[in-house]
Amino acid sequence: MIAARTPPLLGTAREWTVDLVVAVGIGLLLGLMGPFGSFYNGGALVRIAYWVGSVVTGMIVISGLARLGLALAWRQRWPVWRVLPAVVLIGALLQGAPLRLVAVALWPEIGRLVSPLAWYGQCVAITTPIVLAYYFIRIRPLVRAHAREALVPEAAPAATVDPAAVLYLRMEDHYVRVRTERGSRLEMGPLARVTAGLSGVEGLQTHRSWWVARRAIVGVERDGRNLRLRLVDGQTAPVSRASVAKLRAAGWLADENST
Repeated sequence: MIAARTPPLLGTAREWTVDLVVAVGIGLLLGLMGPFGSFYNGGALVRIAYWVGSVVTGMIVISGLARLGLALAWRQRWPVWRVLPAVVLIGALLQGAPLRLVAVALWPEIGRLVSPLAWYGQCVAITTPIVLAYYFIRIRPLVRAHAREALVPEAAPAATVDPAAVLYLRMEDHYVRVRTERGSRLEMGPLARVTAGLSGVEGLQTHRSWWVARRAIVGVERDGRNLRLRLVDGQTAPVSRASVAKLRAAGWLADENST
């Protein structure tokens, strides 16, 4: 059975790994550049360690706040941009306060030269582009997938789908569209994981982003060297060149000259 899942607000291990690697890279760059006067604060190694720690800490704080903000926006039916200013301001405060203590401990002159308000302003300036980038890379795909799922009727009242009712699977961003006789729903990908739940169903993967059940096919279309399968709901599924021999051997392309 295929279980329905909601997008994981905490994020996947792969997403966190990518985010933290990017944060380390940004920290290295800032450590070498020394923005906001930090270039003059001692040696490069200490400066790099400070900025890497700052950005990694900020990434953890911001990603957590951004996803909590997304959950709040969904619950209150707000547009997501409405919570972004709060993510910036609260994230800058939660990150900036302890980092100021670290910076003053490393470079005591900062306590005299940079007021707490100026420090907070610098944290806001750094946090804002990070929050916007995180929104477009991580949050916006979740919002779009959630919106698509809300517009599609559930395939069944229960939280599962009968594999025998599945017509085809189609990748959409990080999700798989499961099309059945009664509607469709989104599943968290990858495609191989979802197709693993269809054992016993006669079907084949026709393309890297498509899996089709044999009974869903009503015809075959050829456009030059390209093949597409016509499906019962009016959709057409692409057939990759690597899959042509497999489909032909299974007898799926016997009518490939039909239009």
